[in-house]
Amino acid sequence: MLVGVDTTLAGAQAKLVEQAKWREHPNRDAPEHVRDQAELWAGHARTELEWAKSLSKRLSEGAYTMADDPGSWRTVPDHLKMRF
Repeated sequence: MLVGVDTTLAGAQAKLVEQAKWREHPNRDAPEHVRDQAELWAGHARTELEWAKSLSKRLSEGAYTMADDPGSWRTVPDHLKMRF
């Protein structure tokens, strides 16, 4: 689970870096609405980054019981497991 969150964090950070570069040196030929769209994308990336950081912290602190954790609601005694 943490690997997926870390991937999300890296992707969001990369998006923000690209957006910052674009804002520093915008294409002057781009219509104004394109610049506004870029700001919207940057806002989404910032929100996604904050969410992923928060989730990563909660996961690392053990906020959720994982399926293979002892006492998990998904833990099934061996004799009941289905084998194929």
